[in-house]
Amino acid sequence: MDDWLQAIAQKAEREWQQLCDAYLPIGAKRSIWRCSRERNADDPLQGWKLHVSGTILSACPIFRSIAPYLKRCDILFKAPKSLAELHKLNSGIYYGFCQIGKFVTVYPQSVEAAAAIGSKLHALTAKFPAPMVPYDNTLRKRSRVYYRYGSFSLHLKTTFRKKRVLAIARPDGKLVPDLRQPRTAVPPWLTDPFQSVRSRPAFELATPLETDYARYEALTQRGRGGIYQARDVSAARAKLCVIKEGRRHGETDWLGRDGFIRIKREAQFLRSSGIAALPRVMRTFRANGCYYLVMECISGRSLQKVLASGHRMSTRRMLNYCAQMAQIVADVHAAGWAWRDCKPTNFLVRKDHKLRALDFEGACRLNETDPPWGATPGYTPSRRSWNSASPEAMDLYALGTSIMQLIARTESLVNLATAFRREIKKRNLPLRLVKTIEGLRSPSPRRRPSARATQAVIELHVQCKHLQS
Repeated sequence: MDDWLQAIAQKAEREWQQLCDAYLPIGAKRSIWRCSRERNADDPLQGWKLHVSGTILSACPIFRSIAPYLKRCDILFKAPKSLAELHKLNSGIYYGFCQIGKFVTVYPQSVEAAAAIGSKLHALTAKFPAPMVPYDNTLRKRSRVYYRYGSFSLHLKTTFRKKRVLAIARPDGKLVPDLRQPRTAVPPWLTDPFQSVRSRPAFELATPLETDYARYEALTQRGRGGIYQARDVSAARAKLCVIKEGRRHGETDWLGRDGFIRIKREAQFLRSSGIAALPRVMRTFRANGCYYLVMECISGRSLQKVLASGHRMSTRRMLNYCAQMAQIVADVHAAGWAWRDCKPTNFLVRKDHKLRALDFEGACRLNETDPPWGATPGYTPSRRSWNSASPEAMDLYALGTSIMQLIARTESLVNLATAFRREIKKRNLPLRLVKTIEGLRSPSPRRRPSARATQAVIELHVQCKHLQS
């Protein structure tokens, strides 16, 4: 993170800590949550809980708006102990997909209180940006307030699929799992008390998600959006495709970039680059507040999985993969772009041993200077050189790391230089080739050879190997 961006984050964190000290005095060492007060005898064990959603940018303004009201109500509520924890919650990775958007959780003491508090919170927060909360019902259309019936106590548990999970009690007293899944916000034995305020249009236009695609399979799912394999049924002959989803306000960073912006940027890059090794764009569209990118479905294994398999690889094939990696990065640069997420996971190896490249959400023009979003640790140089390194130079560092991993036959970045040196001795690789690859990770960005020059050096050695064989 650039120094100025880090200063913005630190200032927001200080403000959040001040708000926590004022309204959330109760905290536990091993918990990410801070609470407004201790539980008391009047607090129910289960009920209609309210979630107020927020991003790291809108968290402080939202909390300033609602915390005084909640404190006056003497209601039990909680929020993350830091904005860093909120960002982790909204990613859907660290604490589960169902925790996205759960910025402030409110525990009303009755159905009537839940309805009144929900309406007030909606009025106070409607203008702020916030992500959706999976599996909860939204109070109203475009509301930042969500609700579900669930457990208020960590001590109410039952066994579900051989695991102890949170539970709620049915009217007959039997404990059942408190599930965070689709269509579980309202238990079947209860009537939704918020149904009257939930406005729903009498007629909704169908989107391409319903009319043009079928048989969805979620490949990945996280805060900023999902990746799905589906069948395109819009033409006479159905065919497989990959659909990338960019959610509005999903994993918003300190520059305001969210999933919607990421996928829109990837579509722009793929359409403008014209590189054969990249996925072909079939279409883009907007639906339900999200941006969708539909691409061809490419079969193969990621280079990371090839490394993890431990299978032996001939020197010629290994260097051929290295040359293709360099060529892809060189072609991206020649098109006027930087990839900013070059790593073995994002190279796909086809059965014909041709490489294809995936995942360009973080791509930027070579003349842009905005900080990389979601750069993978280990594939970027030290943070001290970020301010002086161009996007192209950062790609070159990532390319060097990826090539060294392939030659060293390791998926780990620990002691990579040592493993690389050991393997080049075994394979008797020439000094010029070794220096070129190591040069890609030079501490000085200006001394890193271009991707095209690296490709030429590797291909020259591949040709020499071919002539010798």
